[in-house]
Amino acid sequence: MMAVTHVALGAVAGIGWAALAEGALLPAVVASIAGSLLPDIDHPKSWLGRRLPFVSWPLAAVVGHRGITHSLLATVACLALLWEAGHTAVAAPAALGYLSHLAADWCTHGGVPLLWPSLKHYHAPVTVRTGSIADLSLAAVLWLGAGWYLAVPH
Repeated sequence: MMAVTHVALGAVAGIGWAALAEGALLPAVVASIAGSLLPDIDHPKSWLGRRLPFVSWPLAAVVGHRGITHSLLATVACLALLWEAGHTAVAAPAALGYLSHLAADWCTHGGVPLLWPSLKHYHAPVTVRTGSIADLSLAAVLWLGAGWYLAVPH
């Protein structure tokens, strides 16, 4: 999926978390968007990889794209690191955003190695091509839904 789709999924995840947990909206959305971009740190040409090349290039050389960073183990590590660092208010939304990224990439032909270190990649029965009209349409629908939710008084 494209970064715009991952960010849209992360925003929706953060809004959902804030609504369910009755937490602060902005920190939850920022954390979940950050979490939604984090798995692609292993790809130097990704949105995050271009901004952090000193992390992305070595990581790509060692683990490649869609390796450990696209696994449930990495999701749990993200949650645990934030929790242990004392960032308990944003740990769960960040992990939820991370999971939203894995779910989106699960819907692509390449799939994700959810059970890393097993190299088996899991993918949805019907997949979407990254950058396709379906990918961008999903992003648009998610952004419209998030905007609608934020505009309607609760």
